[in-house]
Parts: sequence; C-alpha cells; structure tokens
Amino acid sequence: MLYKCYHEYSVDKWYHLVQNWKSKSITNVEYYSATNYILIPFTNEDIKYFLRKKQFLDSLIKKLEPIFPGEYFFKLSLRSPKDILEKKVKIKERDHRTVKIEKKRKQLDILKVKNIEEILFLLKKSKRIQEDLRLIKDEDLFLVFQPWRPSIGQYIEYRCFINFNKLVGICLYKPEYYSTLTSIPVALIQHYIEQLLNIITYPKCAIDVFIKDNKVYFIEINPFDEFTDTFSFDFDEINSTEHLICKL
Repeated sequence: MLYKCYHEYSVDKWYHLVQNWKSKSITNVEYYSATNYILIPFTNEDIKYFLRKKQFLDSLIKKLEPIFPGEYFFKLSLRSPKDILEKKVKIKERDHRTVKIEKKRKQLDILKVKNIEEILFLLKKSKRIQEDLRLIKDEDLFLVFQPWRPSIGQYIEYRCFINFNKLVGICLYKPEYYSTLTSIPVALIQHYIEQLLNIITYPKCAIDVFIKDNKVYFIEINPFDEFTDTFSFDFDEINSTEHLICKL
C-alpha cells in the first residue's frame, strides 16, 4: 500500500504541470517558480539489470554522461535515498541548533552526486530505494536530478498541507533547524498556493516550498497521509482541520 501511495506522487506524475508554469509574486511580478529537474528514464530493463549486477547498462550510462560535470541532489521518481544519512552523521536531540544545521549540511552532502559512481553508491546503499525497485512490476521509473542548492541556513523551507483542494496547514520544514525568532509569511505562501492549486491535480497532498527575495519557489509534491512527516503538527490535527492552521 505504501508503494502504491508514493507511486501516485512520483516526480514524473507532477513535474510537467509546474516546470514551465509562471506564478505571480505578491507584488504581481511574473516568474518561473519551479525547481529545475532532469528526469532520465530508468526502464524496467535497466532496473532488472541493476538488481542483478549492481551496475548500469551501457545504454543508461550514455544517457547519464551528458549531465556531468555538475552537482545534483539525486532521488528516484518515488523516493530519495535519505535513509542512509543518519548512518554517516548522527544528529542528537541535545545538539545546539547551529550544530544541528552543520550536521544537516553534512548529511545532505551525502545525497549530492557528481558522477555516475556516486549515483550507483546511493542506489546500492539505500534500503528505501532497494524496496521500491523490488516492488516494481513491469514499470519504468526515473532517475531524478535537481541542481544542487545548499539551502540549509540560507533559505527557509516550508511544508504546506492541502486537503480537499484547500490549504489547511503551513509549518517549517525541519523546524528543529531554525531559531524561535523565525516566522511564517502566511499571506505570501497563501498567495502562491492559491495559484498553484489551479494547475495541480491532487486534492490531498503536501507541497514543499522555499522563499527567496520575497518570492515563493516550488520544490516538490508529496503524499499527505499517516506516513507523511507533519513536523510541528499532529497528523490527526492537520488531517481533520477545515481551517488554515500554522505552526513553527
């Protein structure tokens, strides 16, 4: 069930809706708000070969080579290999906020790929990815690359909860990394999400965004269910509200 749920929210299902879409800032300036993604097909043939050999077919390598040199955040179209992060760098509850931010930067660096070998490393080491690949039944996926944006400590990210095509919640993404002086620019985010809801096809989802220069930028769409990280919210609270609630 978890696989089926996440498959409906894979990048290839929603990216075409936002990649060339122009939103308007709260001061009525048009801009492209979508994060740039590169999607390279990871076919059923590619997947089966990888699971047997732990390597890529030559045909896939030829598709990957042109994107390098470059630095990218990497994930599959379903999920990212973020389950390996804590194995390398552990964040402790008692760590000071600045220590947590520095450790988080080091964690995220593990998801930065600069060559094909680093892609293979993440695919082989992530249990989440292995699980997704083994559940595939004659379907294709995508290898997804987002230009590296080291935003921790630079831009504030938010998770927005949509239920019945309505914005019902806004909170900080990973609130433990931010100061208590942080605020939520509710009007700015509302203005953006209201526009976005005119083009997306999910009546219930979680949308991640960040803010730069008083503009809201789209990151990704995730499921909104009991498996979703609701951060500052209790799931039942945010799942049942009919009115917008915001929490740091």
